Amino acid sequence: MNRLTTWTLLGAGALCLAAPAAEACGCFAPPDPTVPVVQAGERILFSMKDGVVTAHVQIQYAGDAQDFGWLLPLPSVPTLQLGTDEVFTTLVNRTQPKYRLTRQFEGECGFGPLRSFGLSENTSVASAGAPPAQDADSSSPLVIQDSIGPYDYAVLKADSKDEMFQWLTDNRYFIPVGTDQTVGNYIRPGAFFLALKLKSGKSAGDLQPVVLQYPSQLPMIPIILTSVAAQPNMGVQVWMLGTGRAIPRNFHHAVVNDAVIDWQTGGQNYNDVIIRAAKSAPEKHAFVTEYAGVSSVMANALDRPGRFGQKDVLVSQPDVVAFIDYLFRNGFPTSSQVLTILGRYAPIPSWAPAGISPQVFYPNIRSFARNRDPSTLTNDYRPIEMAADLWTAIVEPSKAAQQLFTENPILTRMYTTLSPEDMNKDPVFSFNPDLHMVPFEHSATLTYFCSDQSTQQGDTPAVLRTEQGWVVSYPGGTNKGPSVTLDDLPAAVRYEVLPEEGVPDVTIDNKGTIHKLVGPASACAVAPGVPAVALLALALVRRRRRG
Repeated sequence: MNRLTTWTLLGAGALCLAAPAAEACGCFAPPDPTVPVVQAGERILFSMKDGVVTAHVQIQYAGDAQDFGWLLPLPSVPTLQLGTDEVFTTLVNRTQPKYRLTRQFEGECGFGPLRSFGLSENTSVASAGAPPAQDADSSSPLVIQDSIGPYDYAVLKADSKDEMFQWLTDNRYFIPVGTDQTVGNYIRPGAFFLALKLKSGKSAGDLQPVVLQYPSQLPMIPIILTSVAAQPNMGVQVWMLGTGRAIPRNFHHAVVNDAVIDWQTGGQNYNDVIIRAAKSAPEKHAFVTEYAGVSSVMANALDRPGRFGQKDVLVSQPDVVAFIDYLFRNGFPTSSQVLTILGRYAPIPSWAPAGISPQVFYPNIRSFARNRDPSTLTNDYRPIEMAADLWTAIVEPSKAAQQLFTENPILTRMYTTLSPEDMNKDPVFSFNPDLHMVPFEHSATLTYFCSDQSTQQGDTPAVLRTEQGWVVSYPGGTNKGPSVTLDDLPAAVRYEVLPEEGVPDVTIDNKGTIHKLVGPASACAVAPGVPAVALLALALVRRRRRG
């Protein structure tokens, strides 16, 4: 079955999620256990300058190349460039929410920082410019027809759905069932559609992000059209670059209740909390701000000094093994774009270990090809063509993207989840320079109150104090869970409307409800450092022992 959607591409296979890229050494950094796992169906980076929107859009697709298609409504005629997946993998890694838990110990504990799994007291504990329009029949919707990188593309007038669909059909741009019902929201004089397909002979591995520039008042995601092929609770991740913090202009904003975060597993229930918060929002429309702060978190991330080496030196390498070795010694990522280009010019040879992946073979090619004739890897070594493809697909997009982070001082990351039935309004984004910044690192403290050295750590009464000041009691220990069912707590402390200047307008405040179920940090304490709920827990434990 053919698939043609908007920002996110779904094919006959499953949704293909970008994986973090390995660096030149071929080493893989272990995952940070305090980072929640989030699988976003859509990832977009926006910036605005002088009334022009720049949008980096990650194209995620798995399936047959002939089934690939992309249709995007736009307010004006765009220009196209190629992007790189590394923009998104690096953005994810450098702005990902982290939930770090510090464990403290009060009283006579038979466990602790030096006796329990070798943990120290502060150990983080957790799991896991537009081309000229071509001459055309004035009755045709076609404005531009061209190609870029692996894509053929067309820009079409959105005056008439029937004329646009006919042109797409005649030119082998496929239209899936359901698109005709949703596309009507974008059909109007003066609007346009961008359609993409893979060139003949290209595969899904050739896909790479696209960079669009177009005049517009504000950035927008055409989520209504996306609903054609969306999955339930699909994650939508947006980064905005500007001079102030970005806001969802026509969606609510939710502040997550950190009392429901599973701090002991590094927030591995984070995505479920976001789903709950979004579903409880007015109209089920709410974004969470995961980070708002300096864009220098991306400094030198994509184009650090000396990265990529020199093109003329690369081309001068004597054979394909030296060529590929030079790439990874000079910081080329093991991204799908790089590996696809290498596989086209120098396929993995038959003498390579059976089943070895491109991610392992190419970065370590010098070791695998030791004592072998480089011609056994390829007898058609074309360094000029290879270098040209790599510069077009990787180097130039990386340098252009890095410039955006240099020009814009503030970076905002927002996230939400939406199901198809709730994709009935396109989110629009703007800025409010008056709002405070939002860190992506969060911390809480779990204090164990020990009465003797015989009680196991998981059975020891404990109290969790969250960053927002909530106090969650574990009177029977963390093995038995908290005294309140966390699923009974609201997933958001509040819902608010963020204006383009001034302070938020709170529409739903859940503080009172949360306060009734868990204590605030200012609750009365009968002894320094030991809250009343902790002493009650100790009393219960002693009473149980006497019984």
